[in-house]
Amino acid sequence: MPCPQTKNLLRESWPMPFYQTAAGVAAACYMLALALLIALHGVERQRNPVSTAVSDYGTGKAAKLFKVYGAAGIIGAAALCRAMLDYPGAEFPRAAVWCLGALAVLRLGIFAFKTDEGAFGRTREGIIHLVFAVVTFTLAYEVVSFGGPTALAITTGPLNAAFALLGWIVPVSLGLVVVTMVLPRLRAFFGLAERAFLVSTLLWFLLLAARLFAGA
Repeated sequence: MPCPQTKNLLRESWPMPFYQTAAGVAAACYMLALALLIALHGVERQRNPVSTAVSDYGTGKAAKLFKVYGAAGIIGAAALCRAMLDYPGAEFPRAAVWCLGALAVLRLGIFAFKTDEGAFGRTREGIIHLVFAVVTFTLAYEVVSFGGPTALAITTGPLNAAFALLGWIVPVSLGLVVVTMVLPRLRAFFGLAERAFLVSTLLWFLLLAARLFAGA
């Protein structure tokens, strides 16, 4: 392990603060994740995005792309967590930081266990995947919920308005995800609700990473 003196030397010689480096990595990862999420639909155009779960793309010819999409999100969450811890301009609630860290770790389960295509936890592996999905969706919401006030406090203008709007879209879309899972009659719209939640949280994380990269 590097000694404290080595760590201090590395910090002093680095061209920018570590929190900015971490935020830059996070922003790049989230931009990649958003691009790959769109690309998944281009690879498998036969799937209906309104009803099909995003995880279903991990079972077909877009499986490798789906794993890269997952890796981008995991690395982005870990990097953003580091940036939030070190950001000197404001102190983020520990709950938001720990939830984001847990999200980075537990998202591994979503990509380690395949979903039951077209179903919700039919096999043992599918049930494990579903549990990880439910937990990580909840954690993503909690990050936005706990970190939202700080994100609003360190932004102004259009970016502030974007955080405010996303802070409303994220919980509403998560509620719709739950409703479409629980009510069989609305299950045909699960994919639409899930995509609204995934895109809104990815955008929230991306905007926060960009803001932290801009500096205190």
